[in-house]
Amino acid sequence: VTNETVTAEELGGARVHTSKSSVADGSFENDVEALLQVRRLIDFLPANNTAGVPEWPSFDVPDRVDTSLDTLVPDNPNKPY
Repeated sequence: VTNETVTAEELGGARVHTSKSSVADGSFENDVEALLQVRRLIDFLPANNTAGVPEWPSFDVPDRVDTSLDTLVPDNPNKPY
């Protein structure tokens, strides 16, 4: 955590690691939910080193402009994002 004030309890919790420090990308209610999400993640990877990347349908417009991405990472490296 960069320049953040947190308690010892908050520092070790899933909420802090998924929303403030970005050490983790997700938190789950139980092991079954976590394993189902791991399976979903693995589906995005090729089956082996010579296989192509799996293709998934996308309904997003390819030339869509999202100006919020311009300010996603702050100019000051000491600020969290």
